[in-house]
Amino acid sequence: MRKRLIIAFILIFYSAFIIKLLVFKFDLIKIGHLRFKFSPETGEGNVVPFKTILFYLRGRPTWSMAILNLVGNIALFVPIGFLLPLVYRKMTWLKCLVIAIALGFTIEGMELVFRVGIFDIDDVILNALGVMIGYWAFVIFTKWRQPQLKSA
Repeated sequence: MRKRLIIAFILIFYSAFIIKLLVFKFDLIKIGHLRFKFSPETGEGNVVPFKTILFYLRGRPTWSMAILNLVGNIALFVPIGFLLPLVYRKMTWLKCLVIAIALGFTIEGMELVFRVGIFDIDDVILNALGVMIGYWAFVIFTKWRQPQLKSA
């Protein structure tokens, strides 16, 4: 029970970090010599699935920005998918998918409400993909670990 409580706090703090990063935008993130500056997007939102994903897959506006956007929107959400089944023992892939989609819509909705970005359905798709990758990594990890525990 104590482990689950600690993991729940980690999940809450990580979720707050993601909201701060994506909604309330850090001005600058420094990772070693790399520096990333985020600024609020302006313009029209996107409600057409895969419109911006295909744009990025064509290397636009640049390959580095495309990769950063695609991988970043996925990778940031992988830990949530891994932590959810640790907190909620009866987590299924369908429940995880529903939470992933709801989380993506919540973040995109917050960007609209606080006027710090635009709504992009592709971000919801990429965020949900990240959560699901984390969930399936958890499932694979636990299945791999079970035979080791039985033999010990």
